Amino acid sequence: MNRLFFCSTLWLLSPSLLLLQPQFLPAAEAVAEKDKIDFLKQIKPLFQTKCYSCHGREVQEGGFRLDLKSRALEGGDSGRAITPGDSHNSELYHRISGTGDGDQMPPEGEGTPLSKEELALVRRWIKQGASWPEVPDSNTGLAGSDHWSFQPIKEVSLPEVQQTDWVKNGIDTFILQKLEQEKVSPSEEADRSTLIRRIYLDLTGLPPSVDDWQKWNSDPNPNWYEKLVDHLLASPHYGERWARHWLDLARYADSDGYEKDRKRPHAWRWRTWVINALNQDLPFDQFSKQQIAGDLFPDPSLDELVATGFHRNTLINTEGGTDPEEDRVKRTVDRTNTLGSIWLGITVECAQCHTHKYDPITQREYYRLYSFFNSLTEPDIGAPLPADQAKFDKANQVYQGAHQPLVQAIQDYEQNELASALMQWEKQIPEQKPVWTILNPETVNAKQKTTLKILPDRSVLAEGENPGRAEIYTVTFKTNLQNIKGIRLEALTDPSLPRQGPGRSATGDFELTMLTLETAPVETPESASEIALQNAKASFEMDGYKVDRVINNSPHTGWSIAPQEGKQQIATFEAKKPFGFEKGTLVTVSLQQSTTKKTYHNLGRFRISLTTADTPLPLTGMTDLIVETLKTPAEQRTSEQRQELLEYYKTIDPQLKKLKAQELAHRKKAPRDPAETTKAQVVDHLKVPRKTHLLVRGDFLNPADEVKANTPAVLPPIGTTSPDRLDLARWLFESRHPLTARVTVNRIWSRYFGRGIVFTVNDFGTQGEPPSHPELLDWLATQFRKNNWSLKQLHKLIVTSATYRQSSTNRPELAERDPYNTWLSHQNRLRVEAEIIRDQALSVSGLLKHKVGGPSVNPPQPEGIANLGYANSVKWTASQGDDRYRRGLYTFFQRTVPYPMLMTFDSPDSNLSCTRRERSNTPLQALTIWNDPVFFECSQKLGTRIVDRTQQNNLSLDERINFAFELCLARQPSAQEIQIIRQLHEEQTKLLEADQTAVSDLTNQLQIPEGSTPKEVATWIMIGRVLMNLDEFVTRG
Repeated sequence: MNRLFFCSTLWLLSPSLLLLQPQFLPAAEAVAEKDKIDFLKQIKPLFQTKCYSCHGREVQEGGFRLDLKSRALEGGDSGRAITPGDSHNSELYHRISGTGDGDQMPPEGEGTPLSKEELALVRRWIKQGASWPEVPDSNTGLAGSDHWSFQPIKEVSLPEVQQTDWVKNGIDTFILQKLEQEKVSPSEEADRSTLIRRIYLDLTGLPPSVDDWQKWNSDPNPNWYEKLVDHLLASPHYGERWARHWLDLARYADSDGYEKDRKRPHAWRWRTWVINALNQDLPFDQFSKQQIAGDLFPDPSLDELVATGFHRNTLINTEGGTDPEEDRVKRTVDRTNTLGSIWLGITVECAQCHTHKYDPITQREYYRLYSFFNSLTEPDIGAPLPADQAKFDKANQVYQGAHQPLVQAIQDYEQNELASALMQWEKQIPEQKPVWTILNPETVNAKQKTTLKILPDRSVLAEGENPGRAEIYTVTFKTNLQNIKGIRLEALTDPSLPRQGPGRSATGDFELTMLTLETAPVETPESASEIALQNAKASFEMDGYKVDRVINNSPHTGWSIAPQEGKQQIATFEAKKPFGFEKGTLVTVSLQQSTTKKTYHNLGRFRISLTTADTPLPLTGMTDLIVETLKTPAEQRTSEQRQELLEYYKTIDPQLKKLKAQELAHRKKAPRDPAETTKAQVVDHLKVPRKTHLLVRGDFLNPADEVKANTPAVLPPIGTTSPDRLDLARWLFESRHPLTARVTVNRIWSRYFGRGIVFTVNDFGTQGEPPSHPELLDWLATQFRKNNWSLKQLHKLIVTSATYRQSSTNRPELAERDPYNTWLSHQNRLRVEAEIIRDQALSVSGLLKHKVGGPSVNPPQPEGIANLGYANSVKWTASQGDDRYRRGLYTFFQRTVPYPMLMTFDSPDSNLSCTRRERSNTPLQALTIWNDPVFFECSQKLGTRIVDRTQQNNLSLDERINFAFELCLARQPSAQEIQIIRQLHEEQTKLLEADQTAVSDLTNQLQIPEGSTPKEVATWIMIGRVLMNLDEFVTRG
């Protein structure tokens, strides 16, 4: 049964309130001192008796709490409950009196309703201003605030242990303390081969090569292991390995998701930043702050902007009929929830629709967090990689040396000779027949708050507020033209616009998404009809933002001109059928601009023209204004007329056209600026932040009262009155913050041991599991902060511990006492992740390419998989060359049709932040390694590699078996294993001798090593397939 009026099914409105003091009340409501209601003596006892059981410290139905002044006045999940000075608008009074729309409170069977006298007392209290004195009370803290994870991180001393010779660093003392308490001895250290393979897989995600294994396996230095750890932490593949974990958290994908699931060609640029940041050991606090709020840094660098691509990993719905605002709200919700998962380790998403049922987070506090992300915009920026930029700079220097004289020749001609050439042209009395008739606006209107101003040259200038998205300009004109065949839009520069325009974005760009043209006879304007347009052309189009999108009836994408801002741009559109009425035509042009991807990209200044000329339509040509100017004596022309005539003449002057043609021909040879080809998805923030409202039941169509950005009250205050995202990021890493360091070290710990010190890595709240070693957790968190949030130092601390280095041999004697090995009496065997399984196969076969970073690739996958995408829209052309053999981290991740091998081995779907991958064990996994085209190709190359390497040294069969084990498993085989492989070799040899077709199928297109035979290679291909299908191959021991 729903309780009281604060339940999430009911409506209430609630901003922050100030109590009305008597001196501010109307004179009619002034209250004599003797008639004042005493809250502590008269009201609080009523609340305690009637309300606290459902709305007190322990329980807050509907997110409403009546035992704390601040919480009572701000209301519950659905809004305001008390309006000081106005009992009529106070839902609290209506519910307790039964005079409102909702049920009377307390509900039947839950308590005794208030008497008439008690109701009158509450009514008078509210009417008098709801005076509520501040009284310190130690029992009014937040419910759940005494939970362990919300307490400050403690400085912990290392415990005393008995078996001190086992201890290698502080970690071991905490683990050993627990083991000694349970009278359990730790396991012996794993053998050297196991340790070498374990640390390679954990730190780089790749197996050691045979040469590397032999080097470290025979190193006599007593500190060989520490040297190996340092070597691997310095490897560029460390960044790849740990980027994979971070990409899970960040829900990275290369497509939008939902039905359309459009590709994201620039998503990889953020992934490369992550890899580089990890390799550089960027401190985790900076690593986080740059991703959360890099755009808010003072004068942010390119890297700091690219880092904000973290926020662009949300799903985007571009299906027809989608409400863009609803989708924006969903993305903001996802960003809020992701913050909770990654840095707070709290299920904040449970407070989106109502106050959290278990943790001390109200729905109002959820939307305060949400507010930090509610004013994001989502631009793409040029983000060339340093090597590409350096290469371009060098080539461009050479190019500019040759190009500048051509530009200078144009400038010299325009400054010194153009004016006289224009005078000579006028003397020749040129034909005065206009190609374009510039329309003079009758009315101008903007759907939102843009101010539109008509200028003398018949252009329209946008001023005032610049709306973020979906602005629509509507302009009407009258014309006597008939047989009109096309319309022209000029996007004009202006000194009042950013960087001269012609758009109003910060760079002068615009995005025109739709242009519609309606006409009607002047005498019957109500009979308007739309004119169909076709064959759009433009003076310039940004890649991916072609002008034909303006007439495709979709408001989601449009025409943009970057990087050619600061210049006049022109677009023409042909009418499918000529139009124009005999007695005059009323023309209405609507221009819709700016999408969720290009906010604030509105036109700054524009002009509309019509033509009766035959198609194809020219972009330029004489206008009626030019004709009017030519008919005006030179001495009577205005400066605007002279300038317009000069601009027109520039388009027809023979010498200038020749010079420009030379410049254009050379410009086409210019090196391509990598900033145009390599983009990054980033975020920015609105100049005027959106207002954030509590959404009743999480419904974006049902906003309640406004809330301001802030953090949950159960955690330390953020310390500023108007915090932004950068303040939020800094708050996460304050020394008094109890969660960020704990959550992070626990998550990293779980990667090495299969489970965290807190098993519920994403839930440190009251429903999560308590830590198995609480003092160890705090000690690790403290060390992490003391080491300047260095991830590499944290990794080194963990992997050099005796705890990590234990054997993973199962201990059946502890199966009942410690079934999940929470005491860590031994290391855990873990199946490696999907990408690492594939990486291992590529590595041992010699196919793996070690390039770090860069765009996503399409390795081969089973036929027909891509056809499962929406309306056959997913295309999967297998990459060729080196890209075919890159690490799984770089595999293009299409959300609706993910790479099947990855999903078979439990890769997440990237729709939500994934803090821990599940590990399953299914027959399909074995079949995938056996039959998947990638693994079959790997087995072919593996068999060939084994034969080739051992053929050169004339090794015996046993020595060849040894090499195969060292290559695939980083160890030497036992005598029993050698015997098994001998037998397998013999059986396969006999089978292949009798089946030449099978030999051909296995060795087709392979280069057989010199001195060997196809049958021998085929035999080792089969043996290689067996080795790659071993549980040991896909397991980190």
